Amino acid sequence: MFWILSIALLIIAALFVLLPLWLRGRTSASMAEALRKSANVALFQERCEELEADLAAGEIDQAQFDSLLVELQQGLLADVRADTVLTEQSRQTDRPKARSGFLSSTVLIPVLIVLAIPLAAYSLYDHWGYRDDVALMGLFQRTVNNVDNPQESQSLIVSLGEIVRAQNDLPWAWYFLAENFASLGMFKEAEIAYVQSATRMEDSPEKALVLGRVALAKYINAELKLTPEIDAVIEQARAINPNEVSILQLLAADAEQRQDYRAAIQYWRLLIQSNPNSDQARILRDNIAVAQAALNEGQADVAPGPAIDVTIALAEGIELSGDTRVFVAVRNAEREGMPPLAATQLTIAELPTTIRLDDADAVGAFNLSSAETVYVTVLVSFAGSANPQSGDYRVVSNNFAHNGQHTVIELTVSERIP
Repeated sequence: MFWILSIALLIIAALFVLLPLWLRGRTSASMAEALRKSANVALFQERCEELEADLAAGEIDQAQFDSLLVELQQGLLADVRADTVLTEQSRQTDRPKARSGFLSSTVLIPVLIVLAIPLAAYSLYDHWGYRDDVALMGLFQRTVNNVDNPQESQSLIVSLGEIVRAQNDLPWAWYFLAENFASLGMFKEAEIAYVQSATRMEDSPEKALVLGRVALAKYINAELKLTPEIDAVIEQARAINPNEVSILQLLAADAEQRQDYRAAIQYWRLLIQSNPNSDQARILRDNIAVAQAALNEGQADVAPGPAIDVTIALAEGIELSGDTRVFVAVRNAEREGMPPLAATQLTIAELPTTIRLDDADAVGAFNLSSAETVYVTVLVSFAGSANPQSGDYRVVSNNFAHNGQHTVIELTVSERIP
């Protein structure tokens, strides 16, 4: 298809040059003939006007006028026949001239340029073009479209393997080779190919994605345990993109496996923010609800220190976009203007819900245990910022003393900031 389209475009481009050259020769001959005919007709009309003036002046009578008019008409016909003969003879004579004219620089140079363009274009494309990449795109697309087809994966592994052996500096060829290995459960081979892909990439979100695959393959090969080597890959990926989806999924899965539900909830919330309206986000919200229930059941097992469970809901009649950010913070009631003692964030789509804040949620140098009297704020921010702005929704609890114990409060978001 590429060759057909490119040749068709070259033919169209050539016609823009060759057609005007061909028409120019034909047009010049036709214009000369038309000019001769126009001159004969103009002369005939001029003589007719002179005869009519002589007749009106009485210099000739009607019989003489009729006789002279017939002579003029016969002369016009004779001139037309002569012009036709001359034109034909001129064409016969000009044919050799036309052939020699075709070889003139004004014609020959454009023709040679037209012929040189396709030769130069294909030569340069073969040297500098991305023909190999275009061929690879077909294999990449087959990998993306492949769903539970082991035979297709095996075929793609063979094709991509031949490519990386012949030209091993193509990071995406290594990546899709790894994807096919992973689809067949060959995670050791997939890990090697993912690493080869990542080492050939500059720091970019794409590299973070590939590093996420590296970490996941290593995690599977390490029997679902995080190792220092995997932690190093995770740090490298998050240094490029802190919210790389595959890394967050891995961290959330590991935290859930270890029953560290607080950490799992944090990672799940970050994953929800990446695509809050997806089916995956709904599943993650269910996971959060289950994890929060497990935390509530295990209250007796939590670490010593103050803990505040905050139940948050929207007032009836308030409808907001599901991806609108909600910031929850516990602040020191005796020291206004200081950073929160504990804070977290979620989205409107997660409400109503109950979250727990304790010393582990500290965001600065001070935690919940550092203050005796505190209050809780819930901010619905349309700008996605923890700083209140006009038009945002905000609710603030009364001051209370946690006494180093577990406290439960309920807050309903209903009032807007003027």
